[in-house]
Amino acid sequence: MWAGLLSVAVNYHLNVMGGPRKITAISPQKRNPHRRSVFLNGEFAFGLSEEVIEKYRLRVGSEIDEETFTQILEKDEVARARDSALRYLSYRPRSKKEVIDKLSEKGYNESTIAKVIEDLIKAGLIDDLEFSRMWARDRLKNRPKGRRLIAQELWQKGVADEISRRAIEEVFRDVDEGEIAATLLERRLRRYRDLDQVRAKRRMFEFLLRRGFDRETIGKVVAEAWRKLEDEVW
Repeated sequence: MWAGLLSVAVNYHLNVMGGPRKITAISPQKRNPHRRSVFLNGEFAFGLSEEVIEKYRLRVGSEIDEETFTQILEKDEVARARDSALRYLSYRPRSKKEVIDKLSEKGYNESTIAKVIEDLIKAGLIDDLEFSRMWARDRLKNRPKGRRLIAQELWQKGVADEISRRAIEEVFRDVDEGEIAATLLERRLRRYRDLDQVRAKRRMFEFLLRRGFDRETIGKVVAEAWRKLEDEVW
């Protein structure tokens, strides 16, 4: 979207007004000190990032023809998209797909997005394996749940199955999933005290299933939980 709007302005200055235009002023933008307003023949033409200004050594007195500006426009589009991605990543780590979706939402084209993603991966700012490890560790610490549900959450964030499986295996290597399930159920046992065995076990089973535990683990944990309830009664 941005590239299209900027192209209209550039075509006006380069084509309608005729031939190469001379830069008559370059000034900082008030809302973004890292961008510059470029004036051609005394009129505001477009904004560019500092990075692009320096890369193409644009100075007052420089002339810009259509071919050169097309290159400049592409570079600035990438710079803008990268800045947008970095702001998005500043709040918390993101999966590659999350960043792609955010940039697409902002109207950047596929080519621009691909270049930004490649740069961020090389810089280590996008790493789906590390993101998956972080996600699994956070879930275990703050919102305990089973492997299946964590894998589903990572799938929803666009992480490849192979990557999420590897991360989850690493994080759960020294974790007893049964203990986690038992702890979660222990906090809710009072809800099942007045139910008959069939209804109580079914509800306990459904609760743990929603939290992502496998059926074998759930079966063992529910059986033990029911024994505790019986002991309380007697």
